[in-house]
Amino acid sequence: MTLSLEGTLSDEGLRAGLAQARRRIREGAYPEAGALLRHALAEAEARLGPDHPALVPALNECGILGKYTGDFEAAEFAYLRALSIDERHGGADPAVAAGILHNLGGLAHARGDAAAAQEWARRGLAVRTSTAVDPLLVAADHAALAAILVDLGKAAEARAVLWGVLAVYRQDPRRHRYEIAATLHNLGALQFRTGDAAGAAITLRRALRMKRAALGRRHPDLGVTLYNLARCLQEQGRLRAARRYTRRALSILEGVVAEDHPTLAACRRRTAALRGL
Repeated sequence: MTLSLEGTLSDEGLRAGLAQARRRIREGAYPEAGALLRHALAEAEARLGPDHPALVPALNECGILGKYTGDFEAAEFAYLRALSIDERHGGADPAVAAGILHNLGGLAHARGDAAAAQEWARRGLAVRTSTAVDPLLVAADHAALAAILVDLGKAAEARAVLWGVLAVYRQDPRRHRYEIAATLHNLGALQFRTGDAAGAAITLRRALRMKRAALGRRHPDLGVTLYNLARCLQEQGRLRAARRYTRRALSILEGVVAEDHPTLAACRRRTAALRGL
């Protein structure tokens, strides 16, 4: 999960361009979002200079997009640059730093470095909870930390955190349909890691239905849930269904994310392995 930073931009054109880019990211239209962000950032730099705090929201969105597409080096550069600018200007709003730290944790997690991801995530939580905040933002931070804890094998802590997050989001299930779906996805991953492939498949199907309802049937974010569901089905010996879900994940991700994106690469390896079974 990632957080967008609102920030304060210096003119309506820049605000409008950034809002458009955010919409394209939510829709999964990553190439269009990238073009919009590059244009918005170039305009802001030309007008305001390379160290202006108005650049922070655009840099943060560049990081979000880079994480989604698998351009991890560009994402890290954008996030760290945004954090550096915020710190140089006094970090007046802790929510800005907390959001960037949250996103750095998500990026490290996507890169497979759970230890670094945990460090960033806990730093973000500490900043977030240092002042009065929206409980939904704290829930988002905890949700991201829980996904990292799953990969670190801290099952008991991850389970407790995830159920706490669900309790927050279920207070308004229509508004937070996607967040509930993402949390269920992580619960399914935890069930699979702890040996309950059948239970994980049930949970992941629920997550997939909710993601489709929130995002549509072709959004790239569905890819990882389809892949994890395929793994559960393979574990149960349901090879035909596993192949079907893996193919669906491939069809959604190919041509949209980077060729070396971890989920796309995993789908290709799984497809090759399933052919021999």
